[in-house]
Amino acid sequence: MKIFNFFKKKVTPTPERKVNTVPKLSTHPFLKRCEYLREEYGLIIPDVYKDFFTRYSIAETNFYYRVFWEEMNHYNYEIIFYTENFIRYVIKRYYETFGNHADSELLQEILEEGECEFVRKENKFRAEHIDLSFLDLCYEERGRNQDDLMIVLDVYADCGGAEYLILSSDKKGYSGGCYHGMSEDIEYNGKTIKYRTLNHYRLVSDEILKTIYNH
Repeated sequence: MKIFNFFKKKVTPTPERKVNTVPKLSTHPFLKRCEYLREEYGLIIPDVYKDFFTRYSIAETNFYYRVFWEEMNHYNYEIIFYTENFIRYVIKRYYETFGNHADSELLQEILEEGECEFVRKENKFRAEHIDLSFLDLCYEERGRNQDDLMIVLDVYADCGGAEYLILSSDKKGYSGGCYHGMSEDIEYNGKTIKYRTLNHYRLVSDEILKTIYNH
């Protein structure tokens, strides 16, 4: 036994290497913030933001990241934008439902008011001063799918225009800009219906990384 041990190769232990570990995702402060925003305000933060902000060490003061950390003063309501697919569905259903009695001016008013009367915590359209039940019915018929809407967070706004972070629709993960009165037209049954739109889309992660690497 002693002879066997003599011929065994002696191994010199190597010192332990220090490894910079990333906190478990479940403990990342941004994920906790997302859960708070969901419970407190009904905001559902998509994975595209969660994945990015848990992977990179972005300062909370960053132009886009800070939006998630600012206190929200709009309670349950916030401005939304319609997607083209949703707005076309609402217009089509309106004329199918009311036929010759369809009032395009009333539909226009319903759509304009609905942009500011989406109750995020309840995931529905509701207002005290105007009947939005038809708009909410259309939303119900399509499964109350938030990707039918552009739910947004303010990045900045002034008299010249605004920029928003987009939380839903096929543009989630992007920011979009608009100016006062910017809209698109949809023609149906000889009538023109307008709805507000965003443009100048930019992928938020790309914009942040460009800022980091340029410095």
